[in-house]
Amino acid sequence: MDERINLRSSLSRAHWCGNFSCSDAELLAAVRATHSTDVGAVGLYLATRHALEDFKPITAPTAVTG
Repeated sequence: MDERINLRSSLSRAHWCGNFSCSDAELLAAVRATHSTDVGAVGLYLATRHALEDFKPITAPTAVTG
């Protein structure tokens, strides 16, 4: 996929924000973090980041001594 996000176009940014379900600021932060405007790289970053933010680790039960 060679599709790129055109950061100079508010219409392009709005289009990709809609596809990625993110804000304009989140999209720009993702481009900065990935150092890329490639749609695949930015999309993967956003999907992974959101998955990690929603991840809730399971805590181990505490041992009862007695």
